[in-house]
Amino acid sequence: MLAFVNGKVFAVEDDALIIEAGGFGLTVQTPLAMMRPLPRLGESVMLYTYLQVREDAWTLFGFLEREQLEVFKLLFSVSGIGAKTALSVINAMPAAAVAAAVRQGDAERFCAVPGIGKKTAQRLLLELKDKFGKPQEGETAAASPVSLINNDLLAVLAQLGYGGSEARALAISAAEKCGPGASDSALIREALRLAAK
Repeated sequence: MLAFVNGKVFAVEDDALIIEAGGFGLTVQTPLAMMRPLPRLGESVMLYTYLQVREDAWTLFGFLEREQLEVFKLLFSVSGIGAKTALSVINAMPAAAVAAAVRQGDAERFCAVPGIGKKTAQRLLLELKDKFGKPQEGETAAASPVSLINNDLLAVLAQLGYGGSEARALAISAAEKCGPGASDSALIREALRLAAK
């Protein structure tokens, strides 16, 4: 129905972008932690979209990459996984890491995502195992951004006024730049450096 949205960023919310397109302001739920750097106000952006129509609400989900959209739709097709949970997975893991985790039967990877418990992770693996194929030679799932998040850093960024999704994106980027074992002060410095860009 709506294959994509192309417009300018009007506002960045905790879990969504408001896109101005054709004289309309569209609220698009997006995996903001995967958008690094976050789009700025007035910046043009093109998102591949999925429109969820329910009796009580129409919700538009948008993704920078077509691969993210396809993985989102596969996750959403699993019984017991709603659109918001599927979005949480995409927000926590790159699409390639989701595919690798399914191929390897790595339930723990999905249990790290808020809203997914052990039973849901097992069901997800069972229902999707044939849709991603067999593990490829030498394939390993990339480190999940969820595992990179330093809660102390998130708290500091929240105190400095950064919203939830923006703080998560900064925390993940800082952890990736600084590497494992970085001190809290190094992570904070790097996050603030990234935020100032």
